[in-house]
Amino acid sequence: MTESTQVTLLRRMTRPQGQEATVNPLTSSRAVRLALTKAANDTVGLVLTVQSVAEETTDLDDMLGSLADDLMLVALQRADHLVGLIALDLEMRAAVLEMETMGAVLAQPAEQRVPTRTDKMLCDPLVAAFLAAFPAAVAGTALEGWIDGVIPGDRVETVRAAGLILADCTYRIVRLSVDLGVADRQAQVVMVLPVVQEVTETVVAPQETVDWDATFQDAVSHAPACLTALLHRFPVSLATAQGLQVGSVLPLPGCTVHSVRLLSPDGTGVAQAKLGQVGGYRAVRLEAAPALQLTDLAEPTTHIVPPMSGTMDMAPMDDAPALADLPGGLEQQGIAPDSMPDMADILHDSDIP
Repeated sequence: MTESTQVTLLRRMTRPQGQEATVNPLTSSRAVRLALTKAANDTVGLVLTVQSVAEETTDLDDMLGSLADDLMLVALQRADHLVGLIALDLEMRAAVLEMETMGAVLAQPAEQRVPTRTDKMLCDPLVAAFLAAFPAAVAGTALEGWIDGVIPGDRVETVRAAGLILADCTYRIVRLSVDLGVADRQAQVVMVLPVVQEVTETVVAPQETVDWDATFQDAVSHAPACLTALLHRFPVSLATAQGLQVGSVLPLPGCTVHSVRLLSPDGTGVAQAKLGQVGGYRAVRLEAAPALQLTDLAEPTTHIVPPMSGTMDMAPMDDAPALADLPGGLEQQGIAPDSMPDMADILHDSDIP
């Protein structure tokens, strides 16, 4: 008989006559009752009635405190590890012994005595059959999966010894009160196993491959950079500065279009540049510094201006015509008055103070 057939039969036996499964579904309590009843009858011919099934969840200490001293404790193992207990009281052990030896349950209470190895050996078939039938009986109920893969092990001597070998976790206790059907003899079977924890699989997203070179390049390329284009710097008197107006022409002695220097915000020189234009706007083009030339400079005049420094936008110069070098005389004597119109075109409407 297959497991599916057994489950079907168990559900049919526990279903009232004339009712469909949807009307009277199989509960965990009813399934446990039927599993024990069937195991007792099939192994030792014991006919019993499970009067009640009680469930509770508690921690290790409270679970051990609820076990009576007269119980015979049998270890329950899963994958060669002790995980719980099944316990039979004195009346249950005596009923099995009487059925094995005399074929009937006596109509008198059992004598008080401690459990022995013989009791455990005689009860092994009943316990094994009950554990084997339990998973199929509770399929589809709240106890499904709770006892899967569990087999009986050795006898545990005392409750204290059980506390030393069981894991400290949350346990489910299932108590079955049994009527032996003779002289009001009542028995008890207790099962203790950890509560089944639902394991939620965490889907780990694959880590994205990061091209650190490209990421770093993008971050640096879009970072703002402020540079100051400095053409010339010299002192000027207050009277000269107050006399400046739109269209004024200032001599820049010793300056050429190659005299532009790019400075960082802290004043550190970054590069040498050449003054030019792109699309009608003044611009600078980075290039190597020209070779130094030893020349005699003219005496400084009184008509000078404050430093012509400011921030200029940098743009590619490859396709733009460079601003022609200013007329002759700049390298030696400064800018001659008759050549001022060209310089005025460069400095006219400048946003540089």
